[in-house]
Amino acid sequence: MSFLRTKILKMKSNKVTLKVIVSYVLLICVSIVAGYVVYKEIQKLSHQEEINQQDRNKIIQISKILTLMNDTESAGRVAIRTDDREALQVFLEKNVTLQNEVLKFRRDITSERQLLTLDTITSLLNLKSENLQELKAFQESDSTSIIIRSAISKLSSLEPYLGYEVYNKTYSRRKNREYTPVPATDIASILKKYKNIKIPKTFKNTKFDKVVMETLTLLNKVNEDTQESKSQINERMQSLWQNDVRLSQKLDDLLHNFEEEVLANSQKLSQERRAIFENSKNLLMLAFLVALGIIAISSIVIINDFVTSQRYRRKLETANRKSYNLLKNREQLISMVSHDLRTPLSSIVGYSELLSKQKISDKGKNYLSHIKYSSEYISKLVDELLDYTRIEAGKISVEKVPFNTAEIIDEVANNVKSAYKTKEINLTFTFSETVNNLNFSSDAYRVKRILYNLISNAFKFTERGNVHIQADARPLSNDVYEIGIAVTDTGIGIKKEQQQHIFDEFTQANDEISKRYGGSGLGLHISQKLAHLLRGKIYLESNEGKGSTFTLRFLAEKVVERTKAPQIITSNKPANKITIIVIDDDFSILSLIEELLKQKNINAITFNNGRDAFTQMTNHNFDLVITDIQLPEMNGFHFVTLFNEQYKNNPLPVLAITGRRDVPESFYMKSGFSGILPKPFTPEQFYEKLKVFFPKLDTKVEQKTIILTDNATTGGYTPEVLESFMGDDIEGIVNIYQHFLAETDTNLENLKIYVDNKDYKGIKAIAHKMTSMFAQINAKRESEILIYLNKVTNESISDLHSQIHKLEQLFNNECKPAIESYLKKIMQ
Repeated sequence: MSFLRTKILKMKSNKVTLKVIVSYVLLICVSIVAGYVVYKEIQKLSHQEEINQQDRNKIIQISKILTLMNDTESAGRVAIRTDDREALQVFLEKNVTLQNEVLKFRRDITSERQLLTLDTITSLLNLKSENLQELKAFQESDSTSIIIRSAISKLSSLEPYLGYEVYNKTYSRRKNREYTPVPATDIASILKKYKNIKIPKTFKNTKFDKVVMETLTLLNKVNEDTQESKSQINERMQSLWQNDVRLSQKLDDLLHNFEEEVLANSQKLSQERRAIFENSKNLLMLAFLVALGIIAISSIVIINDFVTSQRYRRKLETANRKSYNLLKNREQLISMVSHDLRTPLSSIVGYSELLSKQKISDKGKNYLSHIKYSSEYISKLVDELLDYTRIEAGKISVEKVPFNTAEIIDEVANNVKSAYKTKEINLTFTFSETVNNLNFSSDAYRVKRILYNLISNAFKFTERGNVHIQADARPLSNDVYEIGIAVTDTGIGIKKEQQQHIFDEFTQANDEISKRYGGSGLGLHISQKLAHLLRGKIYLESNEGKGSTFTLRFLAEKVVERTKAPQIITSNKPANKITIIVIDDDFSILSLIEELLKQKNINAITFNNGRDAFTQMTNHNFDLVITDIQLPEMNGFHFVTLFNEQYKNNPLPVLAITGRRDVPESFYMKSGFSGILPKPFTPEQFYEKLKVFFPKLDTKVEQKTIILTDNATTGGYTPEVLESFMGDDIEGIVNIYQHFLAETDTNLENLKIYVDNKDYKGIKAIAHKMTSMFAQINAKRESEILIYLNKVTNESISDLHSQIHKLEQLFNNECKPAIESYLKKIMQ
């Protein structure tokens, strides 16, 4: 089975998992490569889009230049046709703006031909500006008006001869008015005026000829000068027109070239886009086909492996069921054998003790010592086998209780030393101040088991010498400490090559040691497992022939002592004046205690939980509180803390009753209790404990105490034990047992419900509640099951149904009939 399990696990981890990982890696690689190539193609596309955007920006800039050029041309025409200087200034400003836009556009141009065209445009704009300014200056400096005024002046000198006022219609002189010249454009009208002049007849011909000649000469001069001025103006206008034509031609060339370039770039960009899209499509299709192929191949391989693993899984499940059944049968066999061995072993040990007190021969004493040693060895072996099976089955849980590390070590070490009195071994201790002064919370019983094994091994393998135990505790946080306990001996030691296997099951250092010292080889294995449960570990340091050091390190919580142990408070009141509050959630135990108090005429006030008792006790005068530790709503420790705080000015004793025997009484005293009464108890034990607080109390029990034996009834039950509590109160006994039987039926049903709901707290609470009464009537097998249920964990949940079924069978088939038979007997 182990080989099959290993094979399947390797197949799953090395085949299926590896293939899945390889498939995913290949898919990821294909995705990464495809994504990278597509990313590069997208980068190219983005670059082409940027170029296209730049071309669009160039078009926008050229449109802006054309708009400015039209505005500039319009401003130029206005400047030529008018004499307004502001129109010329507007033209010049627009021309500068146009040149700046051209220069700005030039910075984005890389083509040499386009740069040359832009330079030509800039030169033409400058030339146009210069020509317009020259033309304007020429107009302003036009000599036509000067020539006309000169001619008029000379003609005016002829007025006396002509007898006609030449300029009376051409010029007007008014007082306080400036002289206004005739515009150059009115030359023709002036000449026309001179044409109609009539020469007086009294004028002589010679003199008239001279005037006419002068006039003609002047008019010819005017005409020539006017024609020359017009010719110059026309030349300037022709130059400006040619400049505009050339400028428009250059712009047309620029736009045409740029248009060709943009179209070429667009065609190139379109081709590159198509190529990019085509490449991307082909790449993605290739990646898809490759991925599809990988998925198909991987799916076939994985499905094949899955089918194979399912086949192996079914085989493994079959083998596991067989293994589980074998382990369960082994556990049941060991448990049954161990339980069956305990009874005769107890008889052997008991009779051996009785024989040791008799007068027997030395030979008989020798036989007796061998019997005693063998029975103790078998008893220890049984305990180890039981612990081993429980650990392997995961049925051992940690139950934290407060303890003092120094006290536990001292107790266990001295018990072990007493078993090896014949050996000359010196036992010494070294405890840190923290270990001596602080109490910790952990599983004290498991710590004792580990220490007993380590210390007994130290004594066992040391013939003479020393065994030294050192303990310290170092804080890991405010509440958590790491406790270290080192057991050092001067014994035979362990070889280095054997140290790594010393904690394996059924393992000892060598065969010679096994023959010489005995042992099952389970002690250290069980101790290491228990140490793991305590969140710790056992470490080994050893030198062969010199000795060994086993160090137990585990975590524990510091216990904060809220109250100091109160002094024993006594009262000399007579019994009929004493009032005691009793708190227990078990009706049967509560009724027993109430009956015992009634027999001594002591007044009893009962409660079934600590919270009700604490809230209502102020309404009563009482002398003592008796409380169970494990209670619903408020446990005994919480109750005693609140109680002592409430009555700190008038302290009253509190007696704890508990079924736990692994917690020292000193801890309860330090927690605030005045004493403890272990369950189960007899009336004598109960009265003796009360006498501590009430010295004048009569502890004599009138009824004969029944001696409990395993043969009292079938199965070892002793229901007649209540007679020692109740005396002749048959009605009280019947009432208690009837309530016990009914409550047990209810509790068994509730246990089944809690198991189905995996309510561990509920299981523990009911198991604890049932334990007390079953222990009182000596129901050992039921008590063991209930103790197991009281320590239930998540790991042991699978076994709860069988345990509860076993408990129900024992109760219905043996315990209940025994009680009913007893009730019939006493009621006859």
